[in-house]
Amino acid sequence: MNILFYRIFFFCLVPAGIFILVKGIQLISKAFNGVLLLALPFTQKSGAFKVVQTGNHAIWQRGQLRRRTPVDEFRPQIVDLRNGDILPLNKSVFTARSNDFSTGRMEMFSFYATKGKYELQLVPGSSVSGLQKVLGKVVPLKMVDPEKYFIEIRESQSQFLTMLGIPMILLGVFTTIGGLVVGILAHKIFA
Repeated sequence: MNILFYRIFFFCLVPAGIFILVKGIQLISKAFNGVLLLALPFTQKSGAFKVVQTGNHAIWQRGQLRRRTPVDEFRPQIVDLRNGDILPLNKSVFTARSNDFSTGRMEMFSFYATKGKYELQLVPGSSVSGLQKVLGKVVPLKMVDPEKYFIEIRESQSQFLTMLGIPMILLGVFTTIGGLVVGILAHKIFA
């Protein structure tokens, strides 16, 4: 085959790789930047919010960095205000985290909700396992200020889509760089 054909083919991989890379980055960033529906201070024990788009949502905790949080003192509960049903919460397997220099956010649970009005309630119990509770008490950190600790409800996406973003980013980088390098060196590789 003609070397020009190989060059055109591999150079065409560059924009395809950039497209895949951008889509992968969008999938990853959506996991961290969902629309905020409720920011409930820990000093309050319940708060109402409205879901405007049916889909996956997440419960996040937000507070000061390098402080012990009271996750072993409460258990979040989502109540559908239309019928009083309690929505099932799924423990986040790959907990997304987002930090700046003074505060941090961490995803705790995810749930699926249809359009409607809901209430987040912080009921007695624990949001962590027994081992995590013991480890939390062993680490010598000051307790977070309850006035600066929030439980948030955010729009989210399934964890499968978030995890799909990682191989998409790798494929996009490989396709972009590989297409460029092989396109430039095609006369040496396919001669």
